[in-house]
Amino acid sequence: MRPYSELAEGLFVLNVPMFPLYVLRGGRHQGGAMIDCAVLAKAGEIREKLAALLGSERLAMTLLTHSHYDHVGACSLLQEAHDFAIIASQRTKDVLDSDKAVAFIDDLNQKFKALENDRSDSRFIRPRSVRAVAEGDRVDLPDGRRLEVYETPGHTRCSLAFLLRPGNVLFAGDAAGVVERSGRIKPLFLSSYSMYEASLQKLLGLDADLLALAHNAAVQGRGRVRAFLEGSLAETRRLKEKIVAWLGESQDFARIAERILAEEYDAPTLLGPREALLINVTAMVKSVFHEFVKVP
Repeated sequence: MRPYSELAEGLFVLNVPMFPLYVLRGGRHQGGAMIDCAVLAKAGEIREKLAALLGSERLAMTLLTHSHYDHVGACSLLQEAHDFAIIASQRTKDVLDSDKAVAFIDDLNQKFKALENDRSDSRFIRPRSVRAVAEGDRVDLPDGRRLEVYETPGHTRCSLAFLLRPGNVLFAGDAAGVVERSGRIKPLFLSSYSMYEASLQKLLGLDADLLALAHNAAVQGRGRVRAFLEGSLAETRRLKEKIVAWLGESQDFARIAERILAEEYDAPTLLGPREALLINVTAMVKSVFHEFVKVP
């Protein structure tokens, strides 16, 4: 596998299995920007592929779509090599400032390392130089391009999407869902179903020409991007109705979560600690319960 591929002029993807990372080159001696940092276990591979792409250049910044362990895990190690600034939502900044959250992120990353047979002593520690942005802000790149910031809560309350102008490239994190190996789109409304659906509608309204997915290949072409997001919205509504029906039979969240894992996640693109998958699916069940089933 080639270490990286060029998706569009000045936009590259590091070909890291399960965790494609998108890099915007800023031109010679200008640095560049990367979207998310993947897991700690991939830090060495990411360093090597960044070196193949950038040579002696360094990243100037990394933008985080949200604070989950598989999007921030390699940040602190990569900062040692590139000394980049981190741009994220205020909620993500708060998470990364919390000793308890940092310990939890490291714990999940250590479990992922075990799955990868990584016996190194690497740890996730609190990243440096984190700057908060919010809806309506823009991040200017050294070559004159810019990234517009959109708040996309629902997957998490700290989620952001970034739209590259010019170029019309959308970096949506997990707000657009994840694609299974079977090709099915899996929604991830962990913090709020209603916010997740609203965020999908917001992403649809941006009319992007390229959708850079966090855990799969990019979707190219405005029509294909729209079809993908509409499909993600349809799957989101389908799973919500399924959970509502199951909650009508039983309000055993753990049992329903196990049922979802068995029936809906039989061929996951993103492999990881089962604990993390179960936390995510249980959160979706609770979201649907509190928003659509629980009697006030």
